[in-house]
Amino acid sequence: MASRLSGRLNRMVSQLSLFYKLFYGTILIVLAILLFSSATSYLYTRNIFEEQAVDTTARLVDNINKGFEDNLDQVDRIIMSMYSDADNNNSKTGLREVLSPEPFVSLTDQYSAIMAMQAFFERLLNLRSDFNSVYIYVTPIKQYSYSVYGATKPQYDPTGEEWYRKTVAADGKTVISAPHKPFQLKYDKDVISFSRVLKGFSQGANAANGVILIDLSMDALTNIVKKANLSETTSVLLLSGEGRTVYSDTPSLDGGALDPTIIRRMDKAPSGSFSAEIAGTRYLLSYSTLEVTGWKSVTLTPYSELNKSGNRLLSVYLLLAVAALLLTILMAFLLSKKIFRPIQHLKKGIVQVKQGNFDVQLEPTSQDELGQLVFSFNGMVGTIKSLIVENYEEQLARQNAEFKYLQSQINPHFIYNTLQIVSGMAAVHQVPDIGTVSKSLAKMLRYGINMQQSTVPVRDEIDNVICYMDIQKLRFRGYFDYDLDIDEEVYGYTVVKLILQPIVENSITHGLEAKEEGGRVRISGRLENGYLQLEVYDNGIGMTTEDTERLMTSIRVSDSESSRPAQGKSGGSGHSVGLKNINQRIRMIYGPEYGLVIDSKKDEWTRVMIRIPAKESEVHAG
Repeated sequence: MASRLSGRLNRMVSQLSLFYKLFYGTILIVLAILLFSSATSYLYTRNIFEEQAVDTTARLVDNINKGFEDNLDQVDRIIMSMYSDADNNNSKTGLREVLSPEPFVSLTDQYSAIMAMQAFFERLLNLRSDFNSVYIYVTPIKQYSYSVYGATKPQYDPTGEEWYRKTVAADGKTVISAPHKPFQLKYDKDVISFSRVLKGFSQGANAANGVILIDLSMDALTNIVKKANLSETTSVLLLSGEGRTVYSDTPSLDGGALDPTIIRRMDKAPSGSFSAEIAGTRYLLSYSTLEVTGWKSVTLTPYSELNKSGNRLLSVYLLLAVAALLLTILMAFLLSKKIFRPIQHLKKGIVQVKQGNFDVQLEPTSQDELGQLVFSFNGMVGTIKSLIVENYEEQLARQNAEFKYLQSQINPHFIYNTLQIVSGMAAVHQVPDIGTVSKSLAKMLRYGINMQQSTVPVRDEIDNVICYMDIQKLRFRGYFDYDLDIDEEVYGYTVVKLILQPIVENSITHGLEAKEEGGRVRISGRLENGYLQLEVYDNGIGMTTEDTERLMTSIRVSDSESSRPAQGKSGGSGHSVGLKNINQRIRMIYGPEYGLVIDSKKDEWTRVMIRIPAKESEVHAG
């Protein structure tokens, strides 16, 4: 299928004129370049957008890390402010007594402590709008809670809860709890908690006095994310160390929407990016690990958005490509027309020469290669005209004169009639050999004087050579005979007239006469691969390899290459004149690649082979 399509395309291209080949070729080259550049630009732009998405994740991580660090710093400042208040001598009831594990002395002291803590809490909550509540636990009696939203749970005891145990185990380091419902409040919204052990308010400096718990609303995390300046289509997720969704700015991606395989893939490296399908949508997922909390921040950018930006740029490229292509078509047309005009002019001149007008001379329109081609064409036409007029026509005239001279040497009709008389006299006097010779000679004469045809059926040529060999059998009675090995299908094809008889004559004269006895000639004919193969074989004295090569060289030399005919020499050119004439006639009719091939072996045999195209019922005018 592919080879047929390729062949059909090659035929279509070969049938196009040079103008359209140049025109279409230029357009295809420019179109290929435009398509390649557009595709490359699109892929490059998309890669840039993906890199920007990865950079966005890194920027988000930096912002979140900085946000948590700021909050940790504020927690540290709150603790330090508590120590400052504890050392404030102007306070009637200092925080040192309030946060001491020792019980209150009186209700008045307890009330004063509560009021002191409330004043502290109010100052603290006024620092930031996203503070939701503050909770301090020293003992079951000394626990203080203050909140903007939500009510304190009665008889709340944190010592049995996970967050309290983690805070105590942290031994003075701040513990950040993922978004959750407030531990100590009745409140239905999530908060982020920062908890830490309080030390040094009584006894030793490293003795734990209690814990402080600060709840921030989710606005704190939302503000941190907003500082990253993400695009509207990019979603953000925060995952805890266990892979649970801590925060999501897209409701459809909340509630553990990430597949466990995606989470496991992110666990293999602290940061990275890859493509993933989530809830039926394909995203570019970029992630990184937060240094403060160990959480993972994840950005999800839909590939449709990346492609949208790339497609917009691709549309611009395509518009520019279409404009460039239209301009290319116009320029290619004008350029092809300009180049093709002198070529078309040259083509018209060639057509005139083909029709036989050798007086045509073209006017060069430029000095470039096409102009030089026109100059060369004019010179070639002049040379051809000179060759035809001065050489070819002269040679034809000379050959025609020689042929007419040969015809004028005898009166063929008179000889033919005389041979008929001799045949009749042989029959009367009962001399059959004379009758055979005269009949054979008459047939040969009648065959030879009909010069209106240069090619004849193989059957006629074989009949003529049989007549000649019958005469020779009577002449060389007893030591000459012949065989015919001709395929029946060969008789229907044509061959150059009068080529077998001269070859057989050479075989008898130069090969068999010296043998004196047992001489035999075999004529064979075959069809092989569309060619007609004729062969004349004799078992005469043969020739050496050197003599055979000299003979082949002499019959292949044309009249223009030799000023005189070959002289008769043994084994070489004594019989080359007739063979040379046959070889030239074959080449004139069928082409220079055809002719005679001679092979021989000294004292054993000689073989003359003729190989010409097989043509049925075709006759050439002589």
